[in-house]
Amino acid sequence: MLGKCLWKMYCKAGDDHDPRSKETKPSMEDVLRAFKNAIKTVPKPNNRSEPILEPHYKIVSIVHKLFKRGDMTLQAAADLLQEQPYAVDKGERVTIEDEDDWEPFLLRTLRHLRDKDKQHWHHRMISRVANILYDFDEPDYVQASAARHEFRESIFTKTMHIMVWKPDAERPGRHCVYMERYVRFMINILSVLNDKTNMEALVRRVRKKSNEFHRFEIVWTDCCTSYLRLIRRTAEIPTGMDEVFKSISTEEYDIFSDRLTAWIADPRMTHPALDALRETIDLKKLNSNAIKPAPIDDLIGDCWAALYIQVAKGLPGPDPASLQENQTDGPPGAIRSIIPKSSLVNGPMSLNNLVMDMNGTQIPVPITLAGSEPSRPRKIGISRREILRRAELAINRVPDPPRAIAPASARPRVSEPPSAMILGSNAEPASTNVSTPRADAPPATTGPENGDGNESERGSLHDSADDESDLSDPPDMDDVESSSIFPNLVRREGQVGSSGGEGASTPAKE
Repeated sequence: MLGKCLWKMYCKAGDDHDPRSKETKPSMEDVLRAFKNAIKTVPKPNNRSEPILEPHYKIVSIVHKLFKRGDMTLQAAADLLQEQPYAVDKGERVTIEDEDDWEPFLLRTLRHLRDKDKQHWHHRMISRVANILYDFDEPDYVQASAARHEFRESIFTKTMHIMVWKPDAERPGRHCVYMERYVRFMINILSVLNDKTNMEALVRRVRKKSNEFHRFEIVWTDCCTSYLRLIRRTAEIPTGMDEVFKSISTEEYDIFSDRLTAWIADPRMTHPALDALRETIDLKKLNSNAIKPAPIDDLIGDCWAALYIQVAKGLPGPDPASLQENQTDGPPGAIRSIIPKSSLVNGPMSLNNLVMDMNGTQIPVPITLAGSEPSRPRKIGISRREILRRAELAINRVPDPPRAIAPASARPRVSEPPSAMILGSNAEPASTNVSTPRADAPPATTGPENGDGNESERGSLHDSADDESDLSDPPDMDDVESSSIFPNLVRREGQVGSSGGEGASTPAKE
C-alpha cells in the first residue's frame, strides 16, 4: 500500500504546476524501494498455500510505466526485474537494446508470473498483457485478435460471461472499477473485429449486472453505441435513410407499410435490413429507458426506410397511384361512383326534375359532382412517431394461432323446432284439441260472399292487422241447448227447462 501511495504522489506531482507539490514529490528510488521491501516481507508460500503475487506483479507494472514516461532506461528496467525472486531464466542477465526487445521480454515476465497463479486469481496480469499487445491509438485486426485471446483465457468466457475475482484484501469498490475497465476494453476490441455476435452477448451480460459496474451509465452507453454501429456496418445501412419519408403521402405509406408487414410476418423471409431491425428493437426492449433511446430510434427508422425502398416497392399489388385516383375527397378508402354527368343533369331522376315549387315551376339547383371540385391536398411526410410505430408493430406482431376444427361427431346437433311453433307456417295444424263440429250445427262458412255468389278465400295470418278476425261471435245463450254446453252433466228427472226455470221438480231418488 505504501508503494501505491508513493506512486500516486509521484505521478500527481509531475503533472501539477504548484511548486510546493514538486518540492514534496517522492523520488523514483523511493517508489521502487517500497515495492522491493514489500517483496521481501511478504509471507513465503508453503505446500498448502499459493504465493502472494501482488507485489511481484506491481513492481513489473511500475517499471513498465516508468519506461513509458521516459524516467527509466530499458536496460536499467530489465536489470531490476531480473533481480526479483520470480525472474525469467532464473535471473540471468538480459540485454535490451531497443523497444522491440523490451516488449517480448516484458510479456515473458508477465506470463511467467501467471504460471505461478494456479487458481487464476490475478486478473490484472491478463489485462496488462492485453494492454501491451493492443495499441489504442492505432488498433488493427491482428492486435485486437491477440488481446481478445488473452481476455478469453480467464476473464471473458466464450459466452461473454465476465469472471473477475474479488480478493479478500481488495479495497471496497475496486472490483466495480475493474469490471468497468475490462468491459470497455472488450467493447473496443470487438468493434475493431466486427464481432457482432459476441457484442450482442456482452450487451446482454452487462445489462443483467448493472450493479457491478462503476459508472454504469457510461459503460452501457458505450455498449449500445458500439453495438448499433456494428448493426449498421453489417447490414450496410447508412445514416439518414428515413429522410425518404418526408416526401411520401400518408396513403402511399399506409399501403406499402401494410404489404411490408404481411411480408415480415412470413418467417421464411430474410433480409439484412430485417435482421438489423429485429436486433435493434430487441436492444430497445433491453435498454428499457436506461439511456435516452434516440440513437436506437434512429436506427429503427433507417432500417424501416431500407425495407421500404428495397422490399416494399417490389411486393405484388396494385399501384398506389391508381388507388388514390379513385378516392373521393372524403375519408380514405371511399371509391368514387362513376356516373355520367348527363344523367345527373338531364335524367329522369335528376335534381332539376325532382325539385319544383307548388305551381310546377322548376327551381334551379346547383349541382356539384363528386370529384368536380379540387380535392384537399393530401398530407405529405410521415412523422417519426408513426415510423417507429409501424416498424415495431411489424416485428412484435404475433401471428394468429390456427383454430382447431372439432370433428363432426363432437359437434352438437341442433334440433329444429316443430312446425307449429313457426309463425306463418303452411304446415298441418299442430293442435289436436280442436273439437269436431256437431252434426246439428249449421255449416260453417269460410267468408262473406262476393257479388258473384262465390265465397271469398280466408285471409292468411300475414294479412293486414285491419282485417277481421277469423273467430266467430259467441252465440246467444237462449238459443243454445244446455246439454251442448255441458255434455257430461247428468239431467235430473222432471227437469224441464234450464236449471233456473220455473216448474222444477224435486230431485229423483237414486
